[in-house]
Amino acid sequence: MKFIELGLSERIAGALETFGFAEPTEIQEKAIPVILSGRDIMASAETGSGKTAAYALPIIQSHKVTLPRKPRTLVLVPTRELALQVQSQFDRFSNQSGLRSLTVYGGTGYEKQTRLLRRGVDVIVATPGRLNDHIQRGNADLSQVTVLVLDEADRMLDMGFMPQVRQIVDKMPNRSQTLLFSATISKSVELAAAEYLHSPITIRVNMDRLEPSAIDQRIYHVDESGKDALLVQLIKDQPEVKSVLVFTKTRSKAARIRKRLCASNVPAEEIHGDISQAQREKTLTRYRDGVFSVLVATDIAARGLDIPAISHVVNYDLPNTATDYVHRIGRTGRAGRSGIALSFVCADQRHLIRDIERVTGHQLDPDGPGQKAAPRRFRGDHRRRVAR
Repeated sequence: MKFIELGLSERIAGALETFGFAEPTEIQEKAIPVILSGRDIMASAETGSGKTAAYALPIIQSHKVTLPRKPRTLVLVPTRELALQVQSQFDRFSNQSGLRSLTVYGGTGYEKQTRLLRRGVDVIVATPGRLNDHIQRGNADLSQVTVLVLDEADRMLDMGFMPQVRQIVDKMPNRSQTLLFSATISKSVELAAAEYLHSPITIRVNMDRLEPSAIDQRIYHVDESGKDALLVQLIKDQPEVKSVLVFTKTRSKAARIRKRLCASNVPAEEIHGDISQAQREKTLTRYRDGVFSVLVATDIAARGLDIPAISHVVNYDLPNTATDYVHRIGRTGRAGRSGIALSFVCADQRHLIRDIERVTGHQLDPDGPGQKAAPRRFRGDHRRRVAR
């Protein structure tokens, strides 16, 4: 199927072909015609499936410049990294149509955001906290917003943003269409949808599995004291390891791991809550450009990073939930590419592996309870490999 068959204009379809997008992904194929029809949707799609374009493209097509220039579309997201990614997609796909988009997020000054809001924008991409601040200061007028997008709604729920979302929605009396996107559709997401959506069309993509496709998942049984050496060994001994995202639980540990890698002649940088927003953006730009090969991060990087070519994700520390595991490994294997996820498992973390296996439906540890298959052993019995 071609994009033009979904109801997109020749101009937009042609621009997409110029960017190398010849055919829509599954979520784009299912969502774009519904959004163009004006219906509300509740959509679930795996990370890297192209969901941002699924709502950005029909919004861009429906855009009409009006004066005075006030925002007609609001996209709410849980993190500033995702806000920047979404806004970059609007800029990219609008193809000099005149559409103005703006990111509004915390961790940076108010002055520039205030100036651009008062100049006039068509699309605001925002985190709830900072947008509420601008509303209270009288900088943001949402009275003419007709389309609301709640992106990664499950994450906004987890982070406690829904009270702020309610305050924001109350400022949009002309809202006529709401689009909710979530990695999974849980009971809490369904309750949020019932509050904000009117007779929505439900779209589920890849609903038979939670983990992204085309990811080779491997686990390594290792003591905490052995993780650093194993990480260095894996990166140095495998030539296919080119762009690595390492997840750890704490900011201090991220800093320590980066120092250990650099001391072992492995170029690495770190991003976490103690790093300023300006420095994070510089670091991410250098990472995308291949200036260094390993990025060490806390879960601030688990969602919303626009880094399409990550070859490996390493769970130096396992996350506490299976859902967070899915979001982490979804940073690799994006948009049809293959990827590898490596997880370090200490002896007291077997229960986390069991939870992940139950949610994803894949056996990660052949030594687990009730499993009869003999483990395949690699390099000092560290590794258990999982066939795709």
